Amino acid sequence: MESYHRHRKKEKARRRTFFTIVILILVLILLIILRQSKIRLFKEEELPISLINQLPKIKKVDISIANIVTDADGDGINDQEDILQGAKLELERKAKNIIAEESINYFEEGDPPPDKAICTDIIARAFTNAGYNLRMLVDKDIKGNFGEYPWELWEVKAADPNIDYRRPENLIIFFQRNAKSLIIDMDPKKSKNLFQWLPGDIIFWDINRNGSVDHCGILSDRPNKENIPYVIHNYLKPGYTVEEDVLQKWLVLGHFRFPGK
Repeated sequence: MESYHRHRKKEKARRRTFFTIVILILVLILLIILRQSKIRLFKEEELPISLINQLPKIKKVDISIANIVTDADGDGINDQEDILQGAKLELERKAKNIIAEESINYFEEGDPPPDKAICTDIIARAFTNAGYNLRMLVDKDIKGNFGEYPWELWEVKAADPNIDYRRPENLIIFFQRNAKSLIIDMDPKKSKNLFQWLPGDIIFWDINRNGSVDHCGILSDRPNKENIPYVIHNYLKPGYTVEEDVLQKWLVLGHFRFPGK
C-alpha cells in the first residue's frame, strides 16, 4: 500500500513537470509569434480630433506690435508689412545667386534682372514694394556723408549709384544712419527680447567672423519651434532666394527697422 502511494506521488510530480514544460514552451512560442508579427499587447490610444485641434500651434509672428504708422506708397499697408510682403514676393521668383553663378555683378541702373540677385538686391526689391527707392536713398546719403562710408575696401574715390547700394558694407552704414537700430543679441527664452525681432526687420551678419559685414536678409513672419523668425535671403547656398532658419546661424552685426528716425 505504501509503495502504491509513493508511485502515485511520483506520477503526479511527473505530470506537473510535464505540464510546466508544455506551458513554458507555449509561452515561448507565443512570444516569438508576437515579436515577428509586431502585434501589440495593448491598444494604442489615439487623441480625438477635437483634442488635437486644441493643442498649441506655432503661430506667425505678429507684426502689428511694431506699431508702424508710415506708409510711403499710400496703399493702406504700413511700411513694415510692405517690406515683408516684398521679400515674400522674392521667394516666388527664386532669383539665382549671381556670385554662385559667377556671372557679371554690375548693371546699369543698379538692379539686376528679376531672376538674378545677391543678398542686398532682396532688401532693395522689398523696399521698392513699400514705395522706397533704396538706390536713390543710399546715393543721396553717400553724397552728403561721403567720408562715413568705407571706400578703402574697394579702393575707389568716387560714388557709383549702380553698385554702392548693393554692397552690404555700405548698406549697414546707411541703416545705422537712417533707420532704428535694435538689439543684436537674441535670447528666445526672454519674451521681451523675442518681441524685438519682428517681420520686416533688416539683419546684417558677419558670416566669416572676420569683423566685417558680408551678408544681409529680412526677417519673415514664419517662426521656428522657439518662435525665432525665419530669414528671407539670397546666399551662395542653396544659390537662390529662400526662407530659412538662419538668424542665429551667423554672427549678427546689425538689426534695423526702417524708417525709424
